Amino acid sequence: MSAIGDPGLEAFALGVREALAAPEGSPLATLFTAPLITALVVDLREACFDPRLARALGEGRAALERVGVPRGRQFVLAGASPRDLVPRPQEWLAGVRRALSLSVTLHDPGCAFTAGRTRAGEPIELDDELREAEAIVCIGRGFAATGRVEGGPYLLVPGVASLATRQALEARRAEAGERGALAFALEAETQAPVDLALTWDAKGRVRAGRGRTQFAAFAREAGFA
Repeated sequence: MSAIGDPGLEAFALGVREALAAPEGSPLATLFTAPLITALVVDLREACFDPRLARALGEGRAALERVGVPRGRQFVLAGASPRDLVPRPQEWLAGVRRALSLSVTLHDPGCAFTAGRTRAGEPIELDDELREAEAIVCIGRGFAATGRVEGGPYLLVPGVASLATRQALEARRAEAGERGALAFALEAETQAPVDLALTWDAKGRVRAGRGRTQFAAFAREAGFA
């Protein structure tokens, strides 16, 4: 695992700071105009294996503080599938609490609320921790190539969705392939808008912007739009 002083990790952190300074060319403050209760949604599997996520969380927390969202109104929600085998997750959660002074919660697929419904009437059920959130920030890996998307839009759904919503997404994938699964995830975001998506690819190239805009870009890059 890379150390904090690793030049590669430091270069990545710089890229995160630059992306957060002006998401889509506008100051971050234009997206956060009040001290909103803000959920920082991440993927626990990624968190336990990639030190970049903890670094991005630290940069994100600091950037939000600078635009008026105090750390006391920020919390981390770590999503994972019930089938995921994640080594020592509580150690990672405790480490983030200590390092960033943020509340950190592990997603529970059994505790959910209905954020809305798809056009087909399927309920979009998300972690109950998001019920009180006034803003959502998705932070993590995001990659798109022809016919394929990883991370990015999926950080929200299925990342912090209920078991029933996960099953609905998989049913859509079985019916219409990756295009159908991605369409379901994008439709879910309309019911729980992502105020900021901060993502990076395998080479550490960082992008940031409104979830709607960024997730649509993933769809285009995959050839689905």
